[in-house]
Amino acid sequence: MMTVKLYETDAYTRAFEATVLTCEEHKKGFAVVLDRTAFFPAGGGQAADGGTLGDTAVRDVQIKEGIITHYTDRPLTVGDTVTAAIDWNTRYERMQQHTGEHLVSGLIHRTFGYDNVGFHMSDTVVTLDVSGPLTAEELADIELRANRAVYENKAVFATYPTPEELETLDYRSKLELSHGVRLVTIEDYDLCACCAPHVKHTGEIGLIKLLSAVPYKGGTRIEMLSGLPALRDYITLHDASREMMRLLSAPRDKVAEFVTRDHDAMSALKADNARLLDELAMARFTTEATAKGSVGFTAGAGFDGMKQCLDAMGGEGAVFSDNGDGTWRYILASEQEDRRPLTKAMNEALGGKGGGKPNFTQGSVTAAKDEILAFFNR
Repeated sequence: MMTVKLYETDAYTRAFEATVLTCEEHKKGFAVVLDRTAFFPAGGGQAADGGTLGDTAVRDVQIKEGIITHYTDRPLTVGDTVTAAIDWNTRYERMQQHTGEHLVSGLIHRTFGYDNVGFHMSDTVVTLDVSGPLTAEELADIELRANRAVYENKAVFATYPTPEELETLDYRSKLELSHGVRLVTIEDYDLCACCAPHVKHTGEIGLIKLLSAVPYKGGTRIEMLSGLPALRDYITLHDASREMMRLLSAPRDKVAEFVTRDHDAMSALKADNARLLDELAMARFTTEATAKGSVGFTAGAGFDGMKQCLDAMGGEGAVFSDNGDGTWRYILASEQEDRRPLTKAMNEALGGKGGGKPNFTQGSVTAAKDEILAFFNR
């Protein structure tokens, strides 16, 4: 009951007719096996194709032991011939993405000898793991060469070498393979074992863009996009850049410089504002003696400002800062006593949360000032 894999021989098959061999109820809906299919099953880091079998939606496609199962939302009649259609727009973008990844992986392998040790294609990005370190300059060169290969419009095709032929070929593969191997060739650039659909010429890949790269398990993890997904990403970035140009009154080639300038200015203002708030916190600071020790009050203070208030109390006691919304930030400190039991009791009594070390706790409470003082005086 082997299904003919149309996607391996003609990746451009959008619609086809097939005979229903089996249909069984399944937790995913209904499990349908056809005599032939153009639906690519999930595997090798790529998701399954979607589409329809007649008027029935295909939710997922999986392959196990050579049997390709289509999971549908409704049952089909065994023996019937159905007209199938795949979601071509999604399929074609995945073909662009996958072929683009082959081109980049092939160039990295030829240039540095690194292997592709991981690949995943999500709805938003392609992730590629290679087995060695790469610098930003090296990746920029790989990206440029990959895009030049796109302009050269090189042929992309699949072959099925015999075991004897396979032994003579230098090809990339993440698995040890010996028979039934499908090799995808990018003329003059790459030879790789792969079962997925690809475009026929590199010109169809369109734009290739490496988005990011980070060290990963002794190698490099690369995020990239190709084809229409890369174009959509460029449009998004272009629109954002154009808006920044407008807001900053910056020329196109000076946007980063203007953003850096404003970022530095904003950082300086934030530092000045924090310093002034700390000074204001000290100006607003008052203390009251209670049965449980000194309690200080201020308003609008951050942690540093509250710490300054605590230092003014000799580092011993409780400091509360009014947030202006019915809540108070607090810090409790003592060199002699464990403040955690008092903090726990206060949180329970005043609708608070927080904790810390034996000699220093912090958090917030929801209470009025007189309720705080009543707690400390009881």
